[in-house]
Amino acid sequence: MPGTLMDRRTFLASAALAASTGGTAIGASHRPKDGLVETREGPVVGRATEHGTAYFGIPFAAPPVGPLRFRAPRPPARRSAPLDATAFAPAPIQQPPAPGLYGPGPLPQSEDCLALNIWSPRGPGPHPVYVWIHGGGNVAGSSRMPVFDGDRFARHGIVCVTISYRVGALGFLDLSTLLGADYAGSGNNGLLDIVEALRWVRANIAAFGGDPRRVTIGGQSAGAKNVCALLAMPAARGLFQRAIVESGGAETAIDKDGAARMARAFLELAGFDDPRVLLSLDPASLLAAQAKLQKSWPRKYPFRAVIDGTVLPDLPLSMIRDGRAAPVPLLIGTTRDEIAFFGPNAARDGTVVQGDLANMAIDAFAPVYHAYGQSFPALSSVDRRYRALTAEEYWMPTLRTAEAHASLRRPTWLYRLDMPRSTGRNAGYAVHGSELPLVWDKVRDPQSAVLGPEGAEAEALATRMHAHWVSFIRTGAPGADWPLYRPQDRWTMLFDRVDAPTRDLDDMEQRLWTGARYDFG
Repeated sequence: MPGTLMDRRTFLASAALAASTGGTAIGASHRPKDGLVETREGPVVGRATEHGTAYFGIPFAAPPVGPLRFRAPRPPARRSAPLDATAFAPAPIQQPPAPGLYGPGPLPQSEDCLALNIWSPRGPGPHPVYVWIHGGGNVAGSSRMPVFDGDRFARHGIVCVTISYRVGALGFLDLSTLLGADYAGSGNNGLLDIVEALRWVRANIAAFGGDPRRVTIGGQSAGAKNVCALLAMPAARGLFQRAIVESGGAETAIDKDGAARMARAFLELAGFDDPRVLLSLDPASLLAAQAKLQKSWPRKYPFRAVIDGTVLPDLPLSMIRDGRAAPVPLLIGTTRDEIAFFGPNAARDGTVVQGDLANMAIDAFAPVYHAYGQSFPALSSVDRRYRALTAEEYWMPTLRTAEAHASLRRPTWLYRLDMPRSTGRNAGYAVHGSELPLVWDKVRDPQSAVLGPEGAEAEALATRMHAHWVSFIRTGAPGADWPLYRPQDRWTMLFDRVDAPTRDLDDMEQRLWTGARYDFG
């Protein structure tokens, strides 16, 4: 598919993931027989796996094409003939990745992308359910990445679901100020897609042996930030009972004024005066305008949740703090050196520019960054930049989310992955996406293990981390050896060669961020 090359940050964020690679529920007594399952929309046929049965490419919404482009998702049509659910559906429209990045061959893409994949365990159930939301900067990614192999969870009696959602302009461009009230909420269509998938799960997952009353949502990077938005969305309330946030946070959003500015900028960059052209513009031209916007917008990853007062009433962090967000158990954390994945700045002098920042204006970041030089004089300029930018986009938003959630006595567990890679470009660092092959137990898979730590110690850590995730999905707690995060002691589980619960992790660094101003850009 033609289109401009994605910028380096977006490409690498997507590569990180890839290389590591409402209704009445159907009766829980219904079990797959010979791979055939009857859903509300019609029968589907899957294929046997090592630990159960897999079903790929099941539509959970009507194709968002033609008159449904930029519209909220609609329920899928009913089928009379069985659906062959043995191949993945196309990924959402995005800049073409490198060949083989998401598995063998090129990545199929289509606007008709709203589908999900299910790995169902053997045994009658009802089993807990894990619904996974991929990352990719809200402009890339796919549920077909090799690391997202749900059969590892099925082995432990968990129904695993991976979903797709619209990304980029098709999922996060608010056209209401350009096209009127009919397009209200269009800036959150990607999030509404996820809600529609969760509704499908509630209505159908019992037929696959799942328990619709024990659903955990999880995501990484942009997927994790979207999980935080779902915690705050009224439409998502009751559709899940637990949440996992890997390298995200609840502060990456844009307000209505910013969303309106972005829509006008997008139309100008697309080269049109009439916004109605966007309703039928070819995907390659949409992607070209999208790439220009990403380069010119004063925040990393401009396509993000829109605080529109309806779909998303307020900043997710504010809603968590004042008790308006879903009161569910939360497992949340980061890797130690997130930003090291993207490499140093070109001059390797530690310079930070506005485009490096996800949540702050450069003049608000500057005094904090200056304090890093005073507080960590032994760090190289490269490592000081990694540390400060990791804190700005991931570590501080994660801590604030955990603190806000725990302050209301809602069960919260915080982690940080410290085990680094020992070889390759990221040797010595625990980078963005490093936890994925560990928590999905895919360290031995060459297509999945490229990001994370390697070797026997990494395999042992994968066994431990995967067990914690399984425990949380099954019971709502990751295990007795992992203490709750509470504001009075702030326990954090450090994952490394030896796992260690730690109180007040990096307290001195946390103090550097006291009063730091985040904004919407």
